[in-house]
Amino acid sequence: MLLETLSQPLVFLMLIIFGFLSGIVFDFSNFIWKTTNKNKNFKHILDFFSTLIVFSLFFLCIYLFNFGEIRVYELFVFFLFFSIQRLTFGKLVEKFIDLCYIKCNEILKKINTRKKGKEDDKKSS
Repeated sequence: MLLETLSQPLVFLMLIIFGFLSGIVFDFSNFIWKTTNKNKNFKHILDFFSTLIVFSLFFLCIYLFNFGEIRVYELFVFFLFFSIQRLTFGKLVEKFIDLCYIKCNEILKKINTRKKGKEDDKKSS
């Protein structure tokens, strides 16, 4: 058997792993976007760089594990698991990020009101 055919299960597994990792790149991009008060221009920049990172991960995976040969099933498997991550685990991560963002804003508001109260006490005395 050819060496390339012996490594097909490893290539398949790596495509699955790299597909999920690529979805996490977009989760991280969405987290950064939400911390910038949902700036539309910044969203386009983040999406551009996230897409570059995803394609780089795909070609890195192909280069390292499949000797640089790109086949149709590899594209299909990679983007299938990327989509699965975005539709399942990505939604859970997004809800967790929203919850953390809301809690952090509440904590910051409490800290700011306490600081204002202390400043007002200093001014009045």
